[in-house]
Amino acid sequence: MTLSGWNVLLVGQNFHSARALKDKLHQWKFQNHFAGNMREASDLLGSHRVDLVLTHTYLSDGTGVGLLAALDHLPVTAFLCLPVENSCLWLPAIDGGKKCLGLPALRPLEFARTLEEMARGLSIGTQASCSRLGALIAVGRDCA
Repeated sequence: MTLSGWNVLLVGQNFHSARALKDKLHQWKFQNHFAGNMREASDLLGSHRVDLVLTHTYLSDGTGVGLLAALDHLPVTAFLCLPVENSCLWLPAIDGGKKCLGLPALRPLEFARTLEEMARGLSIGTQASCSRLGALIAVGRDCA
């Protein structure tokens, strides 16, 4: 199974203007849904199947960490976007419904390559483990 057609939830106001990220997700045939805050994200999670969640650290009505806690019971993969100076780091947080804190943070190019590896067919699903996500991240980092 590939990620083509997977539903991606992008949570945070800045994702609406993140053209490069949206273009890549569209190129890989991900179906994008946008939520500006935790309330909108909760509504979308209640009405849509979501496979991948990308959330900003700070949301207008809470935090990305709070949102991740709400995802605990869902078979999703999630990354937390942490702003740093003029860029960001992507923190892997959940893989297939299992917490996987402690994996290395990814710079934007490493994150893009990790998503690309996922889109190529190294899919992450409910049977996946954090070691599988870790392997995908290693591939993305080796290419950087």
